[in-house]
Amino acid sequence: MKKIGFTLLELLIVISIIAILAATIVPNFIGFDTEARLSATTTNLGTLRTRIALYRAKEGEYPVSLGDLLSKTYEDMGVQQAFLEKMPVEMISTKSGAGMFEDTDSTHDPSGKGGWAYIKDKAKVIVNITEPLDNKWGKAKGETPSEW
Repeated sequence: MKKIGFTLLELLIVISIIAILAATIVPNFIGFDTEARLSATTTNLGTLRTRIALYRAKEGEYPVSLGDLLSKTYEDMGVQQAFLEKMPVEMISTKSGAGMFEDTDSTHDPSGKGGWAYIKDKAKVIVNITEPLDNKWGKAKGETPSEW
């Protein structure tokens, strides 16, 4: 009676092939998460800056607080629209995103705790991260998000 099955050598060869394939494929996917988070953050920063410009155009002044974009509305062809429906998230400080904001002025440094910082006397919104990015951020390594 002949037993059917794989030999130890055949199993080792298959495992080796799988390990080689995994070693070549996995590194290609590791950076996608961080690149997507960086891209989402810069896009959301652009959205906030555009909404501040819209607020200025509609109200004739800059918002006193970033929260004004959420609470105030403008008329768009007879329809009341909020300047922002919800605060966009900053995706660098946390994977789930930080939608918090801090109002400050140019005489005070932002806390650097993540989210957004609105510099009221300059009407400028920045990413509230004041430390340079580390190695896990790939091409953005060494950049300081608050300077974007």
